[in-house]
Amino acid sequence: MVEKLKKFLQGISLKLAMVSLVLILFVTTLSSLVVIRLVDNFLLRELVHRGRAISLSAAIPAGYSILAGERLALDNLAVKIRESQPDLVYLAIVDINGIVVAHDELALVGTPYQEKKGTPVPAAEGAEVSLVERSGEENYTFRTPIEFAGRRVGDVYLGIDAATLHLARRAARLQLFLVSALMVILGVGGAFLLSGFITNPVKRLARGVSAIKNGGYGVTIEVTSHDELGELTHNFNQMSQMILEQKENLECTARDLERSSLSTVRILAAAIDARDQYTFGHSARVARLSLRIGTALGLEDDQLTDLEMACFLHDVGKIRVPDLILNKEGPLDDREYRLVRCHPDQGAEILSIAESLHKYIPVVLHHHEWYDGSGYPAGLQGEDIPLYAQIVALADCYDAITTSRPYRPGASREEAIAEIRRFRGTQFSPVLTDLFSDILVDYQHDEELSFMVKAV
Repeated sequence: MVEKLKKFLQGISLKLAMVSLVLILFVTTLSSLVVIRLVDNFLLRELVHRGRAISLSAAIPAGYSILAGERLALDNLAVKIRESQPDLVYLAIVDINGIVVAHDELALVGTPYQEKKGTPVPAAEGAEVSLVERSGEENYTFRTPIEFAGRRVGDVYLGIDAATLHLARRAARLQLFLVSALMVILGVGGAFLLSGFITNPVKRLARGVSAIKNGGYGVTIEVTSHDELGELTHNFNQMSQMILEQKENLECTARDLERSSLSTVRILAAAIDARDQYTFGHSARVARLSLRIGTALGLEDDQLTDLEMACFLHDVGKIRVPDLILNKEGPLDDREYRLVRCHPDQGAEILSIAESLHKYIPVVLHHHEWYDGSGYPAGLQGEDIPLYAQIVALADCYDAITTSRPYRPGASREEAIAEIRRFRGTQFSPVLTDLFSDILVDYQHDEELSFMVKAV
């Protein structure tokens, strides 16, 4: 008995088992730390991006409302944004003197804003983010300056509850720990039973963990046996699949955040259109017409989604155009016309703040270009004009012609088609003009808005 124990302690099985144990512990711990860090950083980045997007969606319309003294609009903006974001702890709009002009808690309006200092968090350009403790609970506080016409007029403060982020992190770490513990136990058992066949499976496992470390989520190792080593390999594959599923869940969350930001874009477009009492709903009508053209051209669903969002944003630069000009009952003079012509550049400048909106800049910047090169702001010609910008230009022109203004009634569909065809080859692409004319044959002005883009 003593001799058997001595042989066992000196045998290769124990040595391989110990080596396997050390190796598995090392690799599993290293990969776990890497995965935990990746997940933590990803969740934090997504929270920061979402908070910045929310604060920007409040800062842009708040600038005009502060200068115009529209306190009711500011209060409504604060309450609506708070209601649309369940984990939003608070939202405050503060003027340049540090006085709260809007707050989701109306009782705080008119009081000095009490800013609490916290631990700074790395954030995208344009916002200050810090981890702050309020009433015993942590939240991520975002401070975004409100700028209008090149000058700062106040700040937007909002807080996002940190509890959701902490819970997601703890759940991911617990799952990773349980899978890693199971992997270690099975690895040691397999080493004792089949020490002679352990080297190659361990190498394959090490390569698999390295693949996960390098971003190769969902890596699968071939199961060559039905014993403990095969089970260990199978469980490794399960862990790999679990990590892949967690990654897909995070990506799904990111898509939800994107849909939330797109909803914010629609709200912003409606707010911009509402400034002009005669063109309310203009962006929605332009989007409806543009989607008809895009569908006729055979654009994919994701392309139609981008086209729709570009339509809602195409006049975002008009937020910097004074209401007196937008609602003027008569033709614009030269100075006013020059101000209006600046809205594509100003819109592109606004979208440049958020990287996720950069793909819409070509439409915003070039939807007033002419096919013959006589448009603005860049004087692009022919197919140098982005396709989406050409589509939006047609829809935009049609809606402008058929919309009534104080100084003229809106034209009929037939009159609008004739007017657009008159500029075929000069202002508009001949091919798109012909396609658009065919589409307008059965188009009804009063048909219900229904966008054809499927949810992504």
